[in-house]
Amino acid sequence: MQHEYIERSFFSLGTVNYIKLYNCKDQSLLDLAQKRVMDIDDMMSAYKADSDISKLNSNSGRGFIDIHEDTYKLLSRSIEFSTMTSGAFDITIRPLVTLWGIGKKKNFIPSENEVSVCKKLVNYKNIILDHSNCRAALENPGQAVDLGGIAKGFAADEVKRILVENEIDSALINLGGNILTIGNKPDGTLWQIGIQNPLAATGQHLGIVSLSEKTIVTSGSNERFFIKDGVRYHHILDPLSGKPADNCLLSVTAIASGSMDADAITTSLFILGFEAIALNELKQIVNNEINYIERSNTSVFGNLGFEAIFITKNLEIIATSGLKEKLRIL
Repeated sequence: MQHEYIERSFFSLGTVNYIKLYNCKDQSLLDLAQKRVMDIDDMMSAYKADSDISKLNSNSGRGFIDIHEDTYKLLSRSIEFSTMTSGAFDITIRPLVTLWGIGKKKNFIPSENEVSVCKKLVNYKNIILDHSNCRAALENPGQAVDLGGIAKGFAADEVKRILVENEIDSALINLGGNILTIGNKPDGTLWQIGIQNPLAATGQHLGIVSLSEKTIVTSGSNERFFIKDGVRYHHILDPLSGKPADNCLLSVTAIASGSMDADAITTSLFILGFEAIALNELKQIVNNEINYIERSNTSVFGNLGFEAIFITKNLEIIATSGLKEKLRIL
């Protein structure tokens, strides 16, 4: 059975975005959603000179600047995640991002001294917020913020809010890989979302997750990387080492209610490793080739409601036990 839908694809937040609405003919809703995403990009991009973030960065060490309340919200939430993860998630990592330039500089590996100098500029505790006046400052000259690890998630949540407020009951939102669903598919079944094989071309999946009213976000070393002298250098940098995160993982996927939190969770877990969930139990489902683990509420993320899928360098799949009936291996 064919179901009526309208759809829109557009470029913003440094990526291609896609929104599909079922049982709806109102193109103005797509206009509204697109404008909201582009406004967020204008406020929070580190690459746009007039954005709050660019102004904050260029004013580092020189006191407060006024910022939009949305930017304030993301800065505040980012600091909360930095505190939870003891700095594994740190939006002041931009000096290191610029130094490495993965995806921009060709196979460039900075010296130990260059990394050491940049690491001294990375410290989320140097972000100063003035709640009463909606202002922010960076304490030291040369410090810089990058909201790339959380802004797309915030934008996806905002698109969902707009659509739900306008009584859309079936939709698929994909902001550069931040996938968020509204309701079920128009035929009433759950959405089927593929889990990318991190060692294969885009669109080749290791598994399928069935979900409804959830967001699914993946951070992986396959997004931007290069290999030099047999070593894989990727774009997810560990603020503590100043280098690409180095553990047994190729990718981390989070399934949660909010895309902003899922964004930060995947980045954090990729850097920390799945041990950060504080495992109580590990059991293997042999016929499904998945190791399921119990997530403790005493973990790094406390009782944040989410499920996670980890893919290791040998393509072993480890998932939290809440996905037992929802994750299928292809």
